[in-house]
Amino acid sequence: MVIACVVAYFAITTGIGFYMLRQKSTLTGYFVAKEDLGPLLIIPLLFAEIIAGAGTVGNAAQAFQFGVSAVWVNWGMSIGCLVVLLLAAKFYRVIGNKFNSVSVPQVYAARFDKKTRMVMMFVLVLVYAILFAMQPVAAGNILSPLLGVDKTMITWALGILFVVLCITGGMKGMAWMNALHTIVMYVGMGTVAYFAVKWAGGIGNMQAVLPTTYFQFDQPDLLTMAGWVLGTALSFFAASVLIACIFGAKDVRSYKIGFGGATILTLIFACFPALIGMVGKVMMPDADSGSILYTVANSLGPVFAVLASMGILAAILSTGPALLLLTSTMLSEDVYKLFRPLADENERLKFSRIAMAVVGMLATYFGMHAGSILGQMAGAFQIRAIAGLVLLVAIFWPRVDSRAAFWSILVGGIVAAGWHFAGNPYVTSLWPSLAVGVPILLILTLMAPKPVSDGYEIYQEAIEESKAAGKI
Repeated sequence: MVIACVVAYFAITTGIGFYMLRQKSTLTGYFVAKEDLGPLLIIPLLFAEIIAGAGTVGNAAQAFQFGVSAVWVNWGMSIGCLVVLLLAAKFYRVIGNKFNSVSVPQVYAARFDKKTRMVMMFVLVLVYAILFAMQPVAAGNILSPLLGVDKTMITWALGILFVVLCITGGMKGMAWMNALHTIVMYVGMGTVAYFAVKWAGGIGNMQAVLPTTYFQFDQPDLLTMAGWVLGTALSFFAASVLIACIFGAKDVRSYKIGFGGATILTLIFACFPALIGMVGKVMMPDADSGSILYTVANSLGPVFAVLASMGILAAILSTGPALLLLTSTMLSEDVYKLFRPLADENERLKFSRIAMAVVGMLATYFGMHAGSILGQMAGAFQIRAIAGLVLLVAIFWPRVDSRAAFWSILVGGIVAAGWHFAGNPYVTSLWPSLAVGVPILLILTLMAPKPVSDGYEIYQEAIEESKAAGKI
């Protein structure tokens, strides 16, 4: 029964992708579904991308080790959704309208310059490669014991499947797939969480058995958790998934409802894997944290094992292909197009699909040799955080120019990446990144020759053009 459910789910998801492949679409329609997404597609697209399979499995593993504070990575994403909606959505919408943008680096080029665009491209490709690399690994951790197959083999198979789904679906296809994934995730993980807590004797008994720190929100330490939350929230100002939804929304109302709905779904859902991980600590304290979510579900019975597995697979399938699509979009529109400016849409689309396959396989290999799933995700967000902060400041401070943006993103991003790959000694990578990047931004901005930068003037022009066209 388990194998049949998994195969059927893969078949349905792949079928949606191949159906969308048959639909005629422009290049911008394929990459971001330009002005073609209503709120009922934006909500599941955002929610399923935010949660991610790696975040679900990693959330449970972190909760097994430290407790309820594991929810903060997902909650930080919810906070990021809200602050982007309140502070940056208008900026992205009007710039997207003016320049027909399909990627975040293109927007940075409009507000700053081409050098900053290239730095953003490298930062985001690195971030999304890290995030994608965690998805096949998370799925392999679940499917290996479930199907009784070698973990390495199933991880490679899933990496290939993600490439296929990415190539066939496009952004609108991802949205339709994620509508299905969202339902499966909620039903599967919510049911398992409810019965797992009952199995553990309820919350009261869990509080009696577990250390009090398991019910505190500042674990493993306040500085680390604050770094995860702040870094994640700031990074969302440069989050391609959110920006693609702003570009792709039919109108302003659509993305406002979509962001709000996805935030609510995320806040609730993050509690499910955290509770399951904590139940695992109560009932089987010596179990492996990496697979604790499936272990708890399997202990409840075969039906729950299937529900948990399908929920995790839904989370993974909702995230991996879209991350790959966003990466290939940037490689096509911000790199290939730069070197071949006369390339037509068919040539760029062909290149993007080749890039999907290459990046997908390389990221899968490196993901199998990484450490903590949740730690890798948090680190990826913090590498992107300085770029998000720079844009946020530049939206409201006209003096911020291309020189200030370029050097603060470049140096801050290098520090964050170096700190992350060095194992985050002493503190999480957000803090040294901000300690270097923020002073550079402030000093160079104050030294800028013009009180209103050229990029800010372009932003104001874009606002007026969107108002005249009735698009904001």
